Amino acid sequence: MKLRLTLVAALASLTLLLAGCGSGLEVIHGSPTATPTDFAGLTQKLANHNLVVDAVVSGDAGCTDQGLAPMAISFTVAGLGESAPLPARLYRFRNDESYTKLRATVDTCAAEWVTDPASLLMNDASPYVLVMEAVTDQAFIDALRTSLHEAAGN
Repeated sequence: MKLRLTLVAALASLTLLLAGCGSGLEVIHGSPTATPTDFAGLTQKLANHNLVVDAVVSGDAGCTDQGLAPMAISFTVAGLGESAPLPARLYRFRNDESYTKLRATVDTCAAEWVTDPASLLMNDASPYVLVMEAVTDQAFIDALRTSLHEAAGN
């Protein structure tokens, strides 16, 4: 009987010790950081801000740089003050390092498909770059920017 009580007390102490270690590790390592969402998550963020995505084409970089194709998605987006769907391209890089390394290639690529450079809109929230043109509604632009930052985990 005494052995059983000692064993129960030892197991209870061990349980409390292990539970305490978890919270101690959190102090050392900090809270988990947010990670970027996938395209479906981004479209949900856009929908949360009253924007509608349609005509999605994966791998459409819009330019001759085929290195960007795996990171590119073309689509249309409408809502708020932009009732007609506007073309957009999203370039999603693997991580901050590849974003930093390849970000300039998006500028070169966009120069190939943008028809009016004066109306170019580029929103960056690593690892994303969203490129559009002919956007005129400020509420629409703000919703795009907020959605992109939310999707990036910023």
